[in-house]
Amino acid sequence: MKAKTLVATATPSVTQVTFLTIDNLKNAGYQSAIAVEHLSIVAKYVADVCPNILDDVPAEVKAQLTEGWALRWQELNPAKRYNSEWIPDAKGGNEVTLAYALSFSQQQFGQLRQSEPVKHGVIGGVRTPFNKYASNKMKALLKAIRDLNPETRERGTTDDFATYVGKVMDTIKTRCKNAKARGDTTADEVKTRVAIDAFLKAIK
Repeated sequence: MKAKTLVATATPSVTQVTFLTIDNLKNAGYQSAIAVEHLSIVAKYVADVCPNILDDVPAEVKAQLTEGWALRWQELNPAKRYNSEWIPDAKGGNEVTLAYALSFSQQQFGQLRQSEPVKHGVIGGVRTPFNKYASNKMKALLKAIRDLNPETRERGTTDDFATYVGKVMDTIKTRCKNAKARGDTTADEVKTRVAIDAFLKAIK
């Protein structure tokens, strides 16, 4: 049984696409080993650039990684064209690229549900699968980074409650800051700090 898997190699100026022929399980095992090794190299690079990524993914790091995943996703899912009524049309004037679909803020995208439901469905048909794709790629990358140092999985000394609370509060502050940077209108750093101060005061 022979199967061909599409493999893309990108350079700054051109994307070369070749076919990798896998026609037996021995070859499949060999190629899977190479794939894992490749991901390990990527994981090592990312961990070197952002040593604390397993604790929290900085907004700017996530943004750059997402740009890379977006490049590959678009290669696998070419943009489609639609006419003025948002019906598929190869000669239509509306080209829905991933960049276009992601150019809408979450609020703007939500508003389309009422104002232009068909357009909302078209854009959602790009945004939703890409967000799932990027989420899965992030999970795989973080797992590969953890696998670089498997000894870190060993359970260490359990923090006392006060130390645990401090770490949780720091994480909340960081995530609030990153969420605000992404344009999340529910992320209010001032209210978050006030709420944390009130909580810490209450448990003393």
